[in-house]
Amino acid sequence: MQRNHGLLLVVVVTLALFAASVSAAAAVEIVFVHTNDFHARMQSIDFEGGERGGIARLAGMINVIRSLYPDRVLWLDGGDTLHGTTVANLFFGSSVVDGLNRAGLDVMAAGNHDYNYGHDVLLLRAEQADFPILAANTFFKGSNERFLPPYAFFDLGGVRVAVLGFSPVTTPVTTHPKNVEAIYFEDPVTVAAELVPQLRRQADLVVVLSHIGYTEDVALAQAVPGIDVIVGGHSHTQLDEPVRVGDTIIVQANEYGKYLGFLKLVVENGRIIDYEGRLLPTTADMPISLDLAAALGEWEALLSARLGVVIGETAVDLDGERGNVRTKETNLGNLIADVMRETLDADVTLMNGGGIRASIPSGPVTLGDIYTVLPFDNTLAGIEVTGAQLLAALEHGVSQYPVDWGGFLQVSGLSFTFNPNKPAGQRVVSVTVGGEPLELQRVYRVATNDFMAAGGDSYTMLQDAPFSHGSDRGDGEFLRDVVAGYFELHPTVAPKVEGRIIMVD
Repeated sequence: MQRNHGLLLVVVVTLALFAASVSAAAAVEIVFVHTNDFHARMQSIDFEGGERGGIARLAGMINVIRSLYPDRVLWLDGGDTLHGTTVANLFFGSSVVDGLNRAGLDVMAAGNHDYNYGHDVLLLRAEQADFPILAANTFFKGSNERFLPPYAFFDLGGVRVAVLGFSPVTTPVTTHPKNVEAIYFEDPVTVAAELVPQLRRQADLVVVLSHIGYTEDVALAQAVPGIDVIVGGHSHTQLDEPVRVGDTIIVQANEYGKYLGFLKLVVENGRIIDYEGRLLPTTADMPISLDLAAALGEWEALLSARLGVVIGETAVDLDGERGNVRTKETNLGNLIADVMRETLDADVTLMNGGGIRASIPSGPVTLGDIYTVLPFDNTLAGIEVTGAQLLAALEHGVSQYPVDWGGFLQVSGLSFTFNPNKPAGQRVVSVTVGGEPLELQRVYRVATNDFMAAGGDSYTMLQDAPFSHGSDRGDGEFLRDVVAGYFELHPTVAPKVEGRIIMVD
């Protein structure tokens, strides 16, 4: 790896805060560096007006830490890593695994979105990886055979560490159900209760690499004794300092590689006698691996010819920010929903906000922009539902408010008001479709995506709805390609927030 020595000094000074001397001769200092919910942010991102993250910067920082603690550093990744940007999705995650191999990742948990390419592809990525991808609670249906390895062992300066990985049980509704139709997911607490005692007999420390969310991590620590550390993911939680639950240390590093988690443990006779940790911002003054940056450039070059083509223009900023599309109407949500409804000549559109993953600034729009906004391989689907089912879907969409939940709906062809102070399931106050009051017995043509039509995000009221055949377009067509095609007929767009979703007291 090549380094800028001025930047290297910044990291050394930062990490010197952790370089406390070990008083007991038998004690060993080991370090866990950790990431989670990377979502394939291979290039650096803009965060609070500055540059953050990127695989080359993470690798550069970790290599410095490894030089400070030779053979005593373990890099753990909490999952949702292989999917989420165009450079990942068009190569089915192979580009991300290649980058992580080059960067020296030690072990990863399979997050729900790591199954987005399908379970067969995830197995191919696991074969490609130089690191184990773990999921102790995943099994092939009809057998007790595990889908992925449950755990792995590592030696850090003579300290034997067992790492046990978990995927969320909600994976079948947070990826497309077809992606995991051959496997099932057991309760992590049940599996941990069985495996942790076994691992304690084989290792000095037991670490859970978890993609089940911070709340569930706390519950796991409370329910299963013997877990020394939980490295979490899934909830995108920013734990600036480790949290202690009983004898278990819990850490999580937010998202997108904006921070590198650092946890130093002092271990004596198989016990943690001291620890400290924090999140290190992956800012522009941190070192990068130039070799890895060059390798990533090769992947990016494969995309540029096609994805760099300008397909249209937007006269306004298109708002696809995570916290907005999951809690309120946005103009980008309206645009996508309108395209879906018009393409299928449907009455309404129901589009999960979690399927919209980025914004687009005003100005030229490229094919790559559309692929970044709509990274999932979801297809446009037309279904028929009754007004009662439509009302149930709207209720479900606001049931988690004000939590920024991926199942929150962006809509077209209808408007509704809701009162978040009422109990979930009783929040929708009024609904109009095409300007007329919703009729509970009437059948409506609904444009959606195949993820939701299959019951994704727990939209069970939609999963048995018959498919509509009222259009000769859209059947099986990728949603992102439908939206990109819209710009061929409408080269300039300027969608607005129109009051389709209104919150009332």
